[in-house]
Amino acid sequence: MADKLSISFFRTIFDILPDPILIIDKSNFEITLCNLEAQNLLKKSNDYLCGKKLDQIFSKELIILSSLNEIKGKTGIFNIKDKLKIESNYFEIQCLLSEEVDQKLILILRKIEKKNSVDYNRNLDYLNEIFSILSHEVNNPISSIRLASDLIKKRYTNVDQELLQIIKSEALRITRLFANFNLSEFNSIKMKTNENIHELIRLSLFKIKQMPNNITFIEEFDPSLPLIKINKDLIIQAFDNILNNAYESSNFLDNSFIKIQTRFISGETIKIPNIRNFIKKNSIRIIVSENGIGIPETMLKKIFLPFFSTKKRGSGIGLFLVKKIIDDHEGTINIESKDGVTSVIITLPF
Repeated sequence: MADKLSISFFRTIFDILPDPILIIDKSNFEITLCNLEAQNLLKKSNDYLCGKKLDQIFSKELIILSSLNEIKGKTGIFNIKDKLKIESNYFEIQCLLSEEVDQKLILILRKIEKKNSVDYNRNLDYLNEIFSILSHEVNNPISSIRLASDLIKKRYTNVDQELLQIIKSEALRITRLFANFNLSEFNSIKMKTNENIHELIRLSLFKIKQMPNNITFIEEFDPSLPLIKINKDLIIQAFDNILNNAYESSNFLDNSFIKIQTRFISGETIKIPNIRNFIKKNSIRIIVSENGIGIPETMLKKIFLPFFSTKKRGSGIGLFLVKKIIDDHEGTINIESKDGVTSVIITLPF
């Protein structure tokens, strides 16, 4: 009788815990128990969910299932880096594995709250207003620049045709960017094409190399990189911002450099129980490093905030937009500054 009361007591505690919790069988990822919050989130009863496999409930989240498969033989508390999307909300997953219940996985789902969402939306509205005004104001001078480049090409023969083409293509790109970028939209990317990431990097590098101060450029490109599906204009804008920041941060000494590396990151091929196809999580990594003035650790935490800048005359919009571009491509961007070298690390999936 006492054992039944104890079981009932702990089941009551389990049901009133504020986070959705699922208890899963390790061998086949079958749900054996879920609390009331999990039932409310999934809009299914415990009787319905018990006996169902995770791939039946989360059929579109196979990457998360592969991550669980990687850790199921371990013990401890693990945070799954991949986010779980349920309807319009995102959840972090914490996984508990104990030797005392060695055949079970305990999954705790924690909703990711949008911090300062009101202020964030205000910032986006403000930036959209800026873009709207700028779009109107730059239209005429951009048209004049394109016309002037055409006239120069027709009237003069002793000119650098490559530079003229860059002037014209960059003017066109500015026009496309204003038409393409609405920060209020969750997905501001309207068109993606298969691109050679090295060609886009070299285009941004060419423009930086025209700057007056001498600096050493080092390219370490991985020739095995495949084409990647991206929005060309937005990724070029991101590279332009990053390389321009690297240049402006330089001390322009004899040993000053900007180094660009690309790497193919091969994801582990994983077979998930009860799922026929293998899953492979591949990505490319771009690292832009420079040995300039550096960034204090206290500022690194704020570097992607809108309107925050380490420059005296900086707007604080550049890196904010860069992060949004990378986020919208489902990639990641981080900045490290240590031992006199500052590195921007971008990972893009494909």
